[in-house]
Amino acid sequence: MSTFFTVDGVQLHYREWGNPMRPSLVLLHGGAAQAHWWDHLAPLLAEQYYVVAPDLRGHGDSSWVSPPAYEIEDYVGDLEATFAVLHLVSPVLIGHSLGGFIALSYAAHSAKTLSGLIVVDIGFRLKSSRLMRLLRNLQAPIYQDEADLLQRFQLLPGETTASPALLHHIARTSAQPLKTGGFALKFDRATMVRKPCDLSPVLSQITCPTLVLRGSHSQHLSMATLTDMVHRCPRARGVEIPDAGHHILLDNPTAFLNAVREFLREEVEGCR
Repeated sequence: MSTFFTVDGVQLHYREWGNPMRPSLVLLHGGAAQAHWWDHLAPLLAEQYYVVAPDLRGHGDSSWVSPPAYEIEDYVGDLEATFAVLHLVSPVLIGHSLGGFIALSYAAHSAKTLSGLIVVDIGFRLKSSRLMRLLRNLQAPIYQDEADLLQRFQLLPGETTASPALLHHIARTSAQPLKTGGFALKFDRATMVRKPCDLSPVLSQITCPTLVLRGSHSQHLSMATLTDMVHRCPRARGVEIPDAGHHILLDNPTAFLNAVREFLREEVEGCR
């Protein structure tokens, strides 16, 4: 089910699965992505949890913000509002890429409000990216029709071993029809640039059970950084997912789901 609410003039959208009376699990997508990235996993997680997948501001069916306000603190504020509106108590927070950094940032100051934290293929530092600045300024692609969309759509980064069917689903849900014909991607390109951020001074404050996942072929999270994160967070463990790059949840969804379920069973459910 899809639902909207408004906070400080920004309309935010989220998808939900399962029984709201169950323990809650919040899924945060990455940059240039959207909530439908979780569609193939959320129903399985909803067998035991109430699952919520928000569209970050500027992404999916959530509002674009003008002038742009897409800093990490803006996303964290939206996450806090989502918890309040849905009356979520001690949720487990899962974030991929940018969503993982948002989750880390929230947990660094509010770990006591979480039952668990899962960070997917992102480190604890965001650096300024010349590539992202260049991409932000490029004209957004226009797709002539659905066939053109399915043929030319690419993830960011583009390397993936996801199945064609899953990629086609993501492509269709990432685009919207234009009044003039054709399709355009839903995300605001201004979201691609933000201030550098270093969470190393506050990682020790993440006291909730924490799982850090890395794709075995990832170019975004090195094993050295994963090890450093596990060392700095008091209750963290690290797992490398085989046959996966940055987009772990798409490249190897079975291994991803198994790692998540094992962590939830061993570190979260036994403590409730």
